[in-house]
Amino acid sequence: MRLRIEELTLVGTSRTVRFEPGMNAIVGSMSGGKTATVSCLRALLGADVKVVPELRGRTISGTVLIGERRFRIVRQLVTTTTAKVDIAEIGGQQELWRLPASELQAGYDQTFRNWWLDILDLPAIRVPRAPTDDASPLVPVTISDYLMYCVLKQNEIDNSVFGTPDNNHKNIKRKYVFDILYGLYDPEAAGLREHLRKVTTELNALTADADTLERILENTTFSSRAHLEVQRQQAEQELAQARRTDLNLTHELTETATVSLRTQISEAEAELARISDAAAAEAVSRSRLEELRDQLIAQSRRLTRALVAERLLNDFEFHTCPRCGAGVPDRGDEHTCRLCLQTPPQTPAPSTLAAEQDRVIEQVTETEELIKRSTSRLDELQAARAAQARRRTELGGQLDRATATYLTDETERIRAVAAQQARLEEHLARLGDALTLHERLQGQNERIAELEREQENLNARIAAARHSNTAVHERLNTLDAAFEATLRNFDAPRFDKKPGSRINRETYMPVVDGRSFADLQSQGVEVLVNVAHVLAHQKVALNDGAIPLPNLLIIDGISSNVGHEGVDLERLRKMYATLLETATEHIDRLQIIVTDNDSPPIRGIHRALELSDTDRLVPVVPSTTEGTTQSAEDGEAEPGNDPRDRV
Repeated sequence: MRLRIEELTLVGTSRTVRFEPGMNAIVGSMSGGKTATVSCLRALLGADVKVVPELRGRTISGTVLIGERRFRIVRQLVTTTTAKVDIAEIGGQQELWRLPASELQAGYDQTFRNWWLDILDLPAIRVPRAPTDDASPLVPVTISDYLMYCVLKQNEIDNSVFGTPDNNHKNIKRKYVFDILYGLYDPEAAGLREHLRKVTTELNALTADADTLERILENTTFSSRAHLEVQRQQAEQELAQARRTDLNLTHELTETATVSLRTQISEAEAELARISDAAAAEAVSRSRLEELRDQLIAQSRRLTRALVAERLLNDFEFHTCPRCGAGVPDRGDEHTCRLCLQTPPQTPAPSTLAAEQDRVIEQVTETEELIKRSTSRLDELQAARAAQARRRTELGGQLDRATATYLTDETERIRAVAAQQARLEEHLARLGDALTLHERLQGQNERIAELEREQENLNARIAAARHSNTAVHERLNTLDAAFEATLRNFDAPRFDKKPGSRINRETYMPVVDGRSFADLQSQGVEVLVNVAHVLAHQKVALNDGAIPLPNLLIIDGISSNVGHEGVDLERLRKMYATLLETATEHIDRLQIIVTDNDSPPIRGIHRALELSDTDRLVPVVPSTTEGTTQSAEDGEAEPGNDPRDRV
């Protein structure tokens, strides 16, 4: 699309720069402000504000022609992302906008940066920050990214392609913009990539969960599913046999005259066993609670020392759960907490330590209360056990007196059978829980395999969509031809190894006679290649309406390291002549602005601005002493009206 800068004004000064269609030049000494002028132009075009100190806080205004519409833009040169930019259409619909620079705020439907995308009809899309990682966060492609192909910066023109070797994020954006411009990034492929992101995210989560389950199971006796199934079958058979034995014993006992006494004795012994087991468990629980209390007290002391020393002492481990008193098995590794399996914080704040100490103190109090309750419960159980033992003794005496043939062995058999049944039932429950984990793991592995197949299919479809568009291949071949022709017009040095220049299909970087940009090893040659590269993109876009590249080319420091004598000077002239020829051929659509320390070596280029050490971009306030100083308007002709502006 046609994009032409017609005027740039430094508000509050006499500095106004007017540009013409075709090719324009900004010339002057190194410290005159040529690069600062380019920074102002980039800010006018929606890029981030990066200007020299004397321009910070100042305001610029400018007139730009976009397609058939003309706009006046006023922007303050500040880095604040919410700073407001005023836009007014000249003629036409006379629309007005007041937008935040780059950060969307409440009450606004877009930013100045996005306004440029809309007005230039450039796609506003979000792409993965890291293209090789489909789960990486999405970042927007901004007007600054598109401007990489329109603005050659002075600090990049003789050493890199758009400054990307040392900036991986910028290099990724450069490649995405290339994809967008040449049709390699289409909506269908974007939808496939978004679906691929979701598949990859689910796949990663399931894989991590499955790995965790496998690690948990492999360190236990439940690691083999086949062994678990064999154990379950055996336990079920043993339990069925125990139940049959129990039934037979019941029949035998009911056939005697002492059924009632035997039943009471069995109940008393079962109750005695239950009370004994409960007392034993309570004793163990109280012992663990006492251990926990001691650990908590030790932890509180460590926290106190950590607060004093302003560091965290976390060289202790829990062997008993602070909530239920149960033992904590060995799990996790040296980098994780054995309780929660999480990585401990690195450097907690003192306030965090103090809060932790308060929590530990509360836990000590709660634990001591639990110990008291446990002690009381244990006393009750011991008393109940003594009472039940006395009752069992009394019932036994009654049974002995009732029948001399009563055999206490039958009671032991009943107890043994009941205990066996309880043990087998508990064992079966544990086996069932372990097999449930194995079934969950199997389901996860099946889903992982399904997602991997879907991921492979999506990658294949994305690759097919990327290489199936013949129009894209024709554009890329046209770009290769334009790049080669432009380099030959510049008479750039050639290499005999692999004649012919092209754009690498993987990196989208220029290749000259088989050499990558990094292997050129000449800053002068790198300048020629960089200029030929951006000009080739413009030539292809001018002849292909499907490429949405803005038709504006700004080259800062065009003669950097090229040389100004002999064959180098001739190459510089040919580079200028090729640029001028292209701008003149497409004068209504393409505008070229270059900066140089010296005047252009050929005629026919509009000199839009001439700067020097004494006449810099930011004019010095004239002295009024004796009224000898004239204003810029009185002392010199306006740029563009003086015949000397054309060389």
